[in-house]
Order: sequence, then C-alpha cells, then structure tokens
Amino acid sequence: MSRYHQDEETRVSGERHAGIVIKDKKILLIHRIKEGYEYYVFPGGHRRIDETGSQTVIREAAEETGIKVNDPELAFEFKDYRTRNTDYYYFCEGNQGDQPHLNGEEAGADPEVDYYDPLWINLEKIEELNILPKYAKWWLIEFLKNK
Repeated sequence: MSRYHQDEETRVSGERHAGIVIKDKKILLIHRIKEGYEYYVFPGGHRRIDETGSQTVIREAAEETGIKVNDPELAFEFKDYRTRNTDYYYFCEGNQGDQPHLNGEEAGADPEVDYYDPLWINLEKIEELNILPKYAKWWLIEFLKNK
C-alpha cells in the first residue's frame, strides 16, 4: 500500500514550495510519467503547518531526490487566481556529488502508474524538456538569459 500524501492533515492548503537547484551547469529535476504523460518538475511540495517555506524546500528536496540543499532563497512566486493557489520557487545550493534517489513517499508510488526519477540535467537542455509548470520553466529560461 502506498503512503502517498501521508501528511494530508498537516498541509497548508493552497501553497507549494519548490527548489531550483543549479550546480556546475546542471539543474536538479524530477522526471515524471503519470498516466502516460511525460514531464519534468522542480523538487518541492506542500508546506506543513509547522514549517517555513525554506524548511519545506529542504525537506522535499531530501525526500524527492536524496539531495541535501542549503540556504533556500525565494526567487519568485506565482499566484494562480483561478485556483487561488500560490507557488513559491527558491534558489538553493545543493551537493551534485550525490546521486539523486527517491527517499520519501514518492518511493512508495507504483512506477507503472506514477513514475519518479530524480536526476541532474545539463542546463542547456531545459528549453527542449517538458518542464511543468510552464511559467516556472519560462521564468528560469529568462532569468538565465539575463544573468
């Protein structure tokens, strides 16, 4: 039995916090295939009531990728006025020396239905990947071009 969404009762509704972890011209992403749809996401998730956004990013990155991130700094936020949800994205330092691997509740998901594969990807490839949400992908591309 999957333990997915095991912390439902302690979640803060309407918030998601994700890490943008870049090191040595690589970015940490999670390759997903869900119900036949293939895409990539930034490691992250819902904040628990006893956490700050930065603490959420540190916990979620460790759970979803096995990578310890440090010093999350808010990069941007996006408010979806249709759903009333807000997504927060943080730049983080991470240790690329470690091989990414699943640690948390996602490790218990059935890979035939809900596939997760955390990995380091060369930054020059991000434009060709289906990274979701799209606004986060385009924000990062514009940021890197102007850096």
